[in-house]
Amino acid sequence: MHQHNGNSLLEKQQADNSVVARFEYVLCNHEHLPSELDKSEIRIGSSKKCDICITGEGIRAHHCTLRREKGQWILDIKEGCQVWINDRRVRGSVPLPSQAIVFLGKLMGPGFRLIENGKSDTEPVLRMALRDMRAAHSSMMAAAAKAAAEKPYQRKVVSRWFHRLDQKYQRRLRNIIISMTVMGIAAGAFFYHQQVRINRMHKLAEDIFYQMKEIELQISRAEKIIEATGDSSLIEQNNRLWTQFERMSKQYDAYLRELGFGDESMPEDERIILRMARVFGECELNAPKDFVQQVRAYINKWRTTPRYRKAITRALESGYVSFIARTMLKHHLPPHFMYLAMQESDFDPFRCGPRTRYGIAKGMWQFIPTTAVYFGLKLGPLVEVRRPDPKDERHDVRKSTRAAAKYIKFLYTTEAQASGLLVMASYNWGETKVRRLISKLPENPRERNFWNLMKKYKLPRETRDYVFYIFSAAVIGENPKLFGFDLENPLQSVLQKEEVGP
Repeated sequence: MHQHNGNSLLEKQQADNSVVARFEYVLCNHEHLPSELDKSEIRIGSSKKCDICITGEGIRAHHCTLRREKGQWILDIKEGCQVWINDRRVRGSVPLPSQAIVFLGKLMGPGFRLIENGKSDTEPVLRMALRDMRAAHSSMMAAAAKAAAEKPYQRKVVSRWFHRLDQKYQRRLRNIIISMTVMGIAAGAFFYHQQVRINRMHKLAEDIFYQMKEIELQISRAEKIIEATGDSSLIEQNNRLWTQFERMSKQYDAYLRELGFGDESMPEDERIILRMARVFGECELNAPKDFVQQVRAYINKWRTTPRYRKAITRALESGYVSFIARTMLKHHLPPHFMYLAMQESDFDPFRCGPRTRYGIAKGMWQFIPTTAVYFGLKLGPLVEVRRPDPKDERHDVRKSTRAAAKYIKFLYTTEAQASGLLVMASYNWGETKVRRLISKLPENPRERNFWNLMKKYKLPRETRDYVFYIFSAAVIGENPKLFGFDLENPLQSVLQKEEVGP
């Protein structure tokens, strides 16, 4: 029985001596200092061998030691070392009051506050220090007043003491206020400078992005002239523009990294969504605040149906993916426009749409008769009949894909001003209707883009769904497994090839 009690006492004593000590530091650089220590004896001083290494005027290599004894922290001060607890100079071994501030070397020098076992006091250190100083000051003033009342002949001495105390207290308080004011101004200046720098870099990155879009348009216009006239003198000009474009693209990427845009702190799906916005010609830095969340909603819609998996499987097994991607790349278009055909027909080359006032759309790319003819496709005898027609070139995957690339390129370089998302809206809504809206936007990539179209006009639900379904499908395709689809990236093998075939 006595043995059991002895063990309990020993365990209790060990528990008392192994209390974790947590620290708050004041008036010193605490980045390298431990926030907590699981030790019953803690050496403090300016030596790196100490458990807590605090440097400063008057702080010796081993200045003092904190030790745990019978549930109480004791501060052992080395002989000749100056230590203050709050505003009281202490010597030898003294119990450390709860939440007290210990200053080393001099009053209001570098120091710390001990917080035991999660008993955190949420009161700010500065406020507590001022409170304790005011309390000590009041106590001294009360003692002096009592002495003056009891011994009138000492009033003159006490009056001088009062004056010195007032001056000392005011000087300390003034020094604290000045120090905190200077630190506050310095911190404010630093954050202001950082914000100005970030804003400037954001603006520079945005300018570079839209200059790149202007170069794209210049290259496309030159390509049209070369194709129409055979003027080879423009080829060298285009090569120089492509070199400039690539240089600016690297510069833009460098600004994004400097801004921390798209780093590992950003969720992976958000990084993919914003990167895909750039692929389709929109500046990811200017994406609307709710854009990512809207895309996530459409990704969830794809999850509710087997349509995505079935369409991609069909396209891969039939060899459509490779051909479509290579055709788009040949026209300097993102291969991700492949997903436009997926939204139109699920990659079914024999799909026939409903009868409309524009005629019946047919084929994988769902061309209406007038658009098909304009871009070089021959119609079959069943043009007015809602069924596949072997003689209608809209059902020919290769011919219709080449025509689709030309149509997309036309939209991309004219009304859409190098915005892939505006191309999608135009493709779905009809070129004549969308022109009436986007023509109201200034004719430059900075202002004529999908972000501004959404902000200034209310798109029909059909067109909005159409664009977001295509875009979200492209996002899923970048990493299908991340979004819950048991597939590989269908475009990966095409994009990894160094050369694009005819």
